Amino acid sequence: MSPYIPPEITDAIISAMDPFYDAHTLAMCALVCRAWLPRSRVKLFEAIRIRDGRTYNLLVERVVHSETMTPYLTSVNRL
Repeated sequence: MSPYIPPEITDAIISAMDPFYDAHTLAMCALVCRAWLPRSRVKLFEAIRIRDGRTYNLLVERVVHSETMTPYLTSVNRL
């Protein structure tokens, strides 16, 4: 039997991360498996940091104009 971690545990761990400081870690969590993707994305979008014009353009191009990513903007708490 392969190792199994209940989703409640992984969701709690992901929820404990601060998206402002742990954005890279949250992005890596989103790549681990399909089960981790939704919670990781919601947490990632809690804090969006726009550092320059390139970051702004990427946000608009890949999130605002994307039907699958736009719903995550409702999670934003800090910009």
